[in-house]
Amino acid sequence: MHPIMTRLNQDHARLTRVLDLLQELLDRFHDGVEPDYELMQEMVEYMATYADIVHHPTEDIIFRRVLDKGAGQHDVFDVLIRQHVSLSLVSKRFRKSLEGILNEEVLLREDVEANGRELVATMRAHLQLEETEAFPIALQYLEDEDWAAIEAEAPVAEDPLFGDPDSVRFRALYRSLYEQAHS
Repeated sequence: MHPIMTRLNQDHARLTRVLDLLQELLDRFHDGVEPDYELMQEMVEYMATYADIVHHPTEDIIFRRVLDKGAGQHDVFDVLIRQHVSLSLVSKRFRKSLEGILNEEVLLREDVEANGRELVATMRAHLQLEETEAFPIALQYLEDEDWAAIEAEAPVAEDPLFGDPDSVRFRALYRSLYEQAHS
């Protein structure tokens, strides 16, 4: 497997860990427990900064390359590319809900929870579609020169949470994931 695909699969596993933690916080929120809003904000910020700036653009380059090579399943790749945009919008909507809570705006708990659950569900379905449909097709159709071109074009940045941790920006999220892994 090409190193780019290895990184994308690793990113998916890491995003799943973040989504699992967010799901847990949303479950507590549903039960009436006030979750750690700072932690939830950091989760959304992580997804916005890394997934939207590095991970999804890299996938878009791969998907377009596969489409350019005339691989079947155009609808799968078209859907995934559009989902990258919609995931960003869903994420922003949830972030706005969290900011509203922290700014003491009057918001319905159900609306905040619904925004968070929409983000989790949409992201999980998206990851699943990529892993079961798109990635296998990409691995089948792309050759070494394609991967070299993708690597040259793809954004390069270290994962600010799992790679070279930014312990200032993602302090609460890093601590929670560390505790989760060591409990």
